[in-house]
Amino acid sequence: MGRSFDTHEELDRPDLNKCPDCGCFFVQECCPLCGKVCPEEMRAGNRKPVKKVKQKSGGSDRVMFVQWYHSWWFIIAMLVLFPIAGLVLFATSPHKKSAKIIFAVVLATLFILAIYGPLLIFWAADALAPDPVDTSLSREEYVEKSEAVDAEQLYRNPSSYEGKIVTLTLKIKQKTVDYYSDEYTNYYVCEDESGRFEFIILDCSQDGTKNFLIGDTITIFGEVTEQYELYINDQTVSAPSINAAYITVE
Repeated sequence: MGRSFDTHEELDRPDLNKCPDCGCFFVQECCPLCGKVCPEEMRAGNRKPVKKVKQKSGGSDRVMFVQWYHSWWFIIAMLVLFPIAGLVLFATSPHKKSAKIIFAVVLATLFILAIYGPLLIFWAADALAPDPVDTSLSREEYVEKSEAVDAEQLYRNPSSYEGKIVTLTLKIKQKTVDYYSDEYTNYYVCEDESGRFEFIILDCSQDGTKNFLIGDTITIFGEVTEQYELYINDQTVSAPSINAAYITVE
């Protein structure tokens, strides 16, 4: 009577009678479990054969045991601490191919972001940053809009002029170049004619003039920004800053 079956094995014994109620197979007239007489259509040789269900490829009810050193957490830890050992463990692990592919894609994405992510952030910040000067105005409109200011007043209270378009005549005292910027690379440390007040000028010339000399007296037309620090000639200069849209030599 009866035997155990795998979960994928069809429960049928064509050579035995089958109880319609409890599904037990037997050779007697009556079911040994429930006592019901086996009907004619359920007797051996009279039952229709059971159609076997085709198994999907790769299907299994067995539990796969994975060694601790092939666990995902350990592989990730080894990839961080000892990348070569981590790659070997990853390649030799018994995990499914699909899981390995997904893991490899995620790992490669994180690796690329770790290397190029900061560069992408800096590039995006630089691309989205507003222009240091108003480029929508023509030279005539910009000059006309510029407000003549006193050097001492601007130096002592730069915050009250921040964002305003001003004009000022200064003398170039020092100059430096920002080699890490694609444009607006020339910085000038300038002083007024009395020599008492210094200003840092970023050359944002809209007319192509970008190479002034130390000692030049220039008139700038630009927008006042916040206090700025500039490292030049082994010293740090801190002064009010102006982004100059146009510069003329006196």
